[in-house]
Amino acid sequence: MPVLIIGGSIYDKLPEEEQKKFALVERYRTDCLYECYEYKNAKGNKNYEWSDRCCKTEEELLEFFGYEMIEDLNADAVYARRVETFTDEYEKELMKFCDADNQIKEMSATNHTLPKTNHTFKLYS
Repeated sequence: MPVLIIGGSIYDKLPEEEQKKFALVERYRTDCLYECYEYKNAKGNKNYEWSDRCCKTEEELLEFFGYEMIEDLNADAVYARRVETFTDEYEKELMKFCDADNQIKEMSATNHTLPKTNHTFKLYS
């Protein structure tokens, strides 16, 4: 079952009933990413490339939030839920709540652990 990931700017505008279907997965802050790099460099890993369960690279993270520089991150949140299917129609509905960049991403659930919910995919109006 695919996983739908949305940014906090979309989540905050969703109706409360729809918000309950999502779980907070990550919260990104510039200082935390810098600390991660400093730790890896101190351990001798000079070629460290940041990644996590939502984004494979720092560039992918910046693109998701619509930023150009890592310094723009300020407690930006990512929420996720499992969906039966992710249609273009549903993506258009979510885009109505987006005032920044895309902040919508679909991923395979194979390598990702999310809280279990009894919610199934449905469009809301």
